[in-house]
Amino acid sequence: MPSSAKPPVKTAVLGAFLEGWRRVLAAPALTASILVVTLATALSLGTVLGGMIGDHLGSSLAAEPVAWNWNEGWAAEFAAQAQGLGRTFTHEIIGFGGTLKILSGILDNQPLNPTLAGAAIAYGMLWMFLTGGILDRLARGRPVRAAGFFAACGGYFGRMLRIGVVMLAAYWALFKYLHPFLLTRVYDHYTRNMTSERDGLVLRVALYLAFALVLFILNMVFDYAKVRLVVEDRRSAIGALGASMRFLRRRPLRAFGLYLLNGIAFLMLLRLWLEAAPQAWESVAWAFFVTEIYLLVRIWLRLVFVASEVVFFQGELAHAGYTARPPHVWPNSAAAEAIRNLTEQR
Repeated sequence: MPSSAKPPVKTAVLGAFLEGWRRVLAAPALTASILVVTLATALSLGTVLGGMIGDHLGSSLAAEPVAWNWNEGWAAEFAAQAQGLGRTFTHEIIGFGGTLKILSGILDNQPLNPTLAGAAIAYGMLWMFLTGGILDRLARGRPVRAAGFFAACGGYFGRMLRIGVVMLAAYWALFKYLHPFLLTRVYDHYTRNMTSERDGLVLRVALYLAFALVLFILNMVFDYAKVRLVVEDRRSAIGALGASMRFLRRRPLRAFGLYLLNGIAFLMLLRLWLEAAPQAWESVAWAFFVTEIYLLVRIWLRLVFVASEVVFFQGELAHAGYTARPPHVWPNSAAAEAIRNLTEQR
């Protein structure tokens, strides 16, 4: 007897991407909060670095020219005596160079400045705390207010922390063993007798792409593990990781297609940033304005990345009912809810 069950409907990749944008743009308070947190982190580091530069310049004659333009001689003098965060003040931080330096540092497995590493860890922990609330808000597709948002942040933080430990160990192993294997052993082996510099460059780019592909796959596994943890209210981080791998194994092309679509959007932003990034001689107000616009779009893209994965997962496993949970209505208080429950019981 043939089964009467309907075949599962496949979620359109472009539809998940567009619905992700809709949910993010419908949550301006979420975007604004993340922007404020990011600015606060950056400004704290900038204030420390500005104090170092001010102490070094003092009332010297070089102070005024340096304030308005990049001075290579003074920058070299400052770098020679700088410590900690001051060592990051190089010409590479200006405009698009800072973005390139970050990407190059990741691909070449360069160690972070200790002060920056500490700030990155603190920001990562803060983002890990917020992840549960962000996923919950985007999965519901409706306002949850501050109390509901932070309740979700706190409720999922322990589980996100356990996933974070596994994720940190996996990334450490990737950069500790796979990166040197590909970019040192394999590259040296095949270029030992190579006479063409062009062939060597092509091989290195291919090895970079191979490493990036493994990095992307690992990132997808952890992304969907977090999604399943929140949308399905799972307790086990290991169980969520296993469920994530099963989910990706059954639909690898569409899941990777969505990941690729989000990646293309990020590359388009980088292309625009290359044209619009402020230069050293431009006014401080203009540079600040352009940088904040870039930062805002970066935050949007990061949230859309998460939101599109949530939409894709909900559509594939019919978890859309999670977003349809009835919202609380005024008066939204525990006392009012207790009175209503008591009335219903009577």
